[in-house]
Parts: sequence; C-alpha cells; structure tokens
Amino acid sequence: MKFCITIDVEPDCRPDWVYSNPLEFRGIIEGIAGRLEPLFMRLGVKPTYMVSNVVLDDARSSDILAGLKSGAELGSHLHPEFIEPERIYSDYAGRRGLANCCFLPPDLQRAKLGNITSMFERRFGRRPVSFRAGRFSAGPDTFAALAELGYKVDTSVTPHINWKDPTHEHPVDFTDAPEQPYFIGGLLEVPVSIGLIRRFFRSHTVWLRPVYATPSRMRLLVDSFAEKYGSGAVMNMMFHNVEVLPNLSPYTSSEAECSRYLRDLEDTLKYLLKSGFESATLSEVYGSRKR
Repeated sequence: MKFCITIDVEPDCRPDWVYSNPLEFRGIIEGIAGRLEPLFMRLGVKPTYMVSNVVLDDARSSDILAGLKSGAELGSHLHPEFIEPERIYSDYAGRRGLANCCFLPPDLQRAKLGNITSMFERRFGRRPVSFRAGRFSAGPDTFAALAELGYKVDTSVTPHINWKDPTHEHPVDFTDAPEQPYFIGGLLEVPVSIGLIRRFFRSHTVWLRPVYATPSRMRLLVDSFAEKYGSGAVMNMMFHNVEVLPNLSPYTSSEAECSRYLRDLEDTLKYLLKSGFESATLSEVYGSRKR
C-alpha cells in the first residue's frame, strides 16, 4: 500500500484565491521550506510538489524548490490564462486562475502544456513527469497531450465530484471516476483520494485533505481504502502550500488555525504509516504500476 502527498504550489493568495498584489511567495519561502519540509523530513515521507507556471516564473522560488532535501518530486501545474499562446494576463498580481484547461481547443491545450513543460525544464534541468491541471480541469485532450509530451502521471481526477461551472455548457464531471490508479493510454491517472463513507444511513464524500475532512474522517477513509483495495491500495492526499500560513487561502486565518492544520496533517500522515501505507512520489507509484 502506498500514499502520495500532492501539493499545488502557488504564489501567495488572498482568502478568495486572488493572487497577492504585489505578488509574493511566502507560501514557498516560509510555508514549504519553513513548515512543510521539516515535517516531511521528520516523518520520512516524500511529497510531490505540483509547481504552477506562475511560480516557475519566480527564480527564487524555483531555486528553493530545486534545493529541497526531503526526496520530493517536482511536477507541473497549469493555469492556462497565464501562459502563451493566447495568454490573457501578463501581470499575475491581483489575478485569479479561473480558466479550465480541458475546454480549450486541443491544439491550444497542447501548446500551453508544451510551454509549461519547457519552462520547467529550463528551471530544473529535467522534464517533468507528473502533472495536475489547475481547477482539476483535465479531459481526454489534456491526457493525450500529456502522454505526447512524455508525462507519466496525471493527478487531476477527483472521484465522486462534479465541478459545475456556469461559464461552460458541460461541467468537469468525475462522478464515476475510479478511486484507484488506472491507465489512460500510457499515462497513469492517480486520482485524488475521495471516498464515500456511510454514516447514520447516509453516504458522505470524504477527501484525504486537511480542512476538507477532520482527522477522524480521514482515518475512516484510510481504513476504508485499505479494506476495499488491500495490498495494492494507493491513497493521494492533496492541498495547497499556501494553506499552512494565515490569510493566504480561505482555510487558515490565524497562527492557531495553521498550528491545528499542521497537527491534523501530521496525525493523518502518522496514521497512514501506522496502517501500513508506504510514502511514495507520483513517479514511484507509476514505477510500481508500470505495465
């Protein structure tokens, strides 16, 4: 049994997810380097950081990520309105990523994905092999382009969730998606761990994600996946780097809330380890599932 920690890496945000103005990166300097990495190294777990194209444009942030010592994997994370071709915003400050990649024409998706892949390679000297779409907005054309670009893993799918968007005729609908990894052509999909837990005669959607679920509910989800999927079970926790600092996301507005968040995170990671799950990066999960 394996578990991943997949973290979307963004610049600092306001509580409404609008990027800070001026643009700042405390969520990387203090959030990742100062808070998350010491925790991961103490527990001996390896995260996968999904680095947005906005962060790739910041040299200091990229240098910090390149120097991490936890055994972390770096993947890419696309917000398409901030990258060519047909880039909408040249200045990130005070903006919010609202575009859904999967609704773009296939050629435009492919070009934008190619550009973030090239940006990543210039920053880190290697091509990324793992990816998550901003707003979880991946579809068949996205997966085809990722495979063509040499990616091995996508982690954009959120089982049991239908992301209704009034600006599009069709939602990003993952209601019937599998809870466990599966291949889409040569690309391995490692979905975010979201399960249905039955309590008091009703089924509740539970994420393996701090704030979205209490530690007790996340433990129930861990137990459920271990029972349902046995020795091949894979769990995938997700959150954003900015959630561990106050007022940089909707979820933590004080140091006390950040401390509780980090305690809940640590308790859940310890429970995963105690339950027999082994920490793995996304590419390590791919290696264990490679056909």
